[in-house]
Amino acid sequence: MTIEPPKREGVWALSREEHVELAQALILRKDRSSDAKIAFRRAYPTAPDEMINTATFHVYVDGPGAVLCWLADAELFLRDPNHRLCGGVTSHLLYHVYNWHQFKELLPDGKPKVLALLKELKELINEGSLEAVQDTVKQLEEMFEGNVDSPDFDFPDKYGN
Repeated sequence: MTIEPPKREGVWALSREEHVELAQALILRKDRSSDAKIAFRRAYPTAPDEMINTATFHVYVDGPGAVLCWLADAELFLRDPNHRLCGGVTSHLLYHVYNWHQFKELLPDGKPKVLALLKELKELINEGSLEAVQDTVKQLEEMFEGNVDSPDFDFPDKYGN
């Protein structure tokens, strides 16, 4: 019996050269933000506009610049090992990636999911769990605003960054 390796699909099936070509095309795309909003709306028709706008920001507006800064910082280190890799650059990239991961869980269900959560919160209020409700509402607001900092993984490099 022969076990075949898993079939590569999507971005995993592409060559390194194709990755670079696609990344460059994205960076140079003139209408990246408006194209992203259209694509997100087609993919997630029930998502509120605020969620579409936030996802667009993290993945297509500020996210690509964060990726470029991170790659540039890595290259600067290779050119000069005395260059200290910047923890802030990494945190900026992680901020956008983390918020995208938050949003990709919420976008498919969009407005119906939000309404279901609000109904559940009302029930908690009726049960008198006000403190738990307030904490949950605060967390939901932060998630929907897309401004949640990524967890501090605390992996300092040899320079303390």
